[in-house]
Amino acid sequence: MSAERAPGSHEGTGEHYDADYYAGNGQAGDRPALRLYTRLVARYTDGGPYLDFGCGTGHLVRRLSALGPAWGFELSDYSAATARATAPGATITTDVEELPTAGFGALTAIHVLEHLDDATAADVLATWRRILRPGGQALVVMPDPAGRGRRLAGNDWMGFADPTHINLKPHAEWAAFLREHGFTVEREGTDGLWDVPYSRLPKLLDAARYAVPGFVQFVAGRMLLRPGTGESSMFVLRCASRT
Repeated sequence: MSAERAPGSHEGTGEHYDADYYAGNGQAGDRPALRLYTRLVARYTDGGPYLDFGCGTGHLVRRLSALGPAWGFELSDYSAATARATAPGATITTDVEELPTAGFGALTAIHVLEHLDDATAADVLATWRRILRPGGQALVVMPDPAGRGRRLAGNDWMGFADPTHINLKPHAEWAAFLREHGFTVEREGTDGLWDVPYSRLPKLLDAARYAVPGFVQFVAGRMLLRPGTGESSMFVLRCASRT
């Protein structure tokens, strides 16, 4: 299942991530998951400055700014412009060379790596090693095609909904890839089962059956759930080397 692609998938360019893209995936606005990710950064990393790599429309950057100085990097000019309006106190750039060497204590990459082939992902990880200070950390999230969410949803799984998801590795393969490219996995888990309904039960009953563990994790602001029991893989990484 390594590097599994959804049928008809293609890698998006910066121009692809426009207003229509965000309208289609429902991620243009703020959402509860970003609150959880901010709390995980505050709990499991050693402090900023912070970078949201692939910052989208800027809501996570805005939340990270409450923890300390924050930057956002975006491939898309549309996303970057929107992020500047959303998070006016943050620095937003579309030029990776503007990211300062050893300039960040922690970064987030929320649903980024699944959009990249392995060679590009390796280049991105080399960039992270450059821009993180020695011992810097990263919170990384990507869909898990070996997770329970995929098993329950089958071909209707949310990870297949975006045609730019070209690199859907199972959790264990991402862990090996991240270690191979200079990072230590400090913590690993999942986001839980949030994409209800998973059955023919009424949505509220389905949520009571499947979504409670994820809700408990959300309230606790901790990584409590075992890898493979939800929709996505979550990793807290520490930079083991820098190039």
